[in-house]
Amino acid sequence: PDAARGPALAVALAWGAVVAVGPHPDGGVDLFSMNHHTDRCTSLDAAPDWAAGAVEALRAHADPPPAVRMVVDCELPAETGLLSGAETVCAAAMALGDLHGPPLASGPSAATPEYLAALHSRAGHALLITADGPEQVPFDLHAAGLRLLLIDVGATERAIPAETDPGLVERAAAALRAGYPAGLGPLLTEVHVPGRPTLDLALSAARDAGALGGRALGRCAVALVPLADVPRVRAEVVGRLDGHTHRAPRFLTAVATGRTP
Repeated sequence: PDAARGPALAVALAWGAVVAVGPHPDGGVDLFSMNHHTDRCTSLDAAPDWAAGAVEALRAHADPPPAVRMVVDCELPAETGLLSGAETVCAAAMALGDLHGPPLASGPSAATPEYLAALHSRAGHALLITADGPEQVPFDLHAAGLRLLLIDVGATERAIPAETDPGLVERAAAALRAGYPAGLGPLLTEVHVPGRPTLDLALSAARDAGALGGRALGRCAVALVPLADVPRVRAEVVGRLDGHTHRAPRFLTAVATGRTP
């Protein structure tokens, strides 16, 4: 969701982007990717897609951009559709700040929920983003015996964008404030927009096996699952998708992460 269009409730996961930066000995810019080992970018005006976040951070930091060598490592495959690029902008901006001090300006990603979550999230919390600014809301999945199950279904389908209902966001935040994270399950199902057969099938299988609810995100299905039911949900999804995709689905379990309070 776009924060400019209404409130958003964001959860940071353990996987994002790692950026290392150092001064360039010859006064130029060299960008490298751990995910595209043969690529090297030396021109901000002709950067490949993987370098877009680094380029945004460099241009926002100073005019002209600082002379650096930078290495970017995205910790989830681009094929999952779970990384927006804002996490790379945030990591690159923080690394540049360590080397060159505060930035001159902020790039366009700085107002997105993904960027704000990468910057402000705390472990065991979700981040409620409204016009009043970000608010930490308790979301301790460890204590609740729950997990977010990320299901990379192995298909090229991408989730149909959902219009954010401000009332639904507030209901979700209210459930978390009341210490009822399980209440997010039905709300995830409510916000899901059906119409992608493989993602819909994965979510249906997950709910049938004990998931409390879920939605499509990127090219993945994300379900809220009691920890004890994770093996059964995984097995049901694998069985239900057999023959529908070119490979078996892949899974990650997650809790809300970020800085330790």
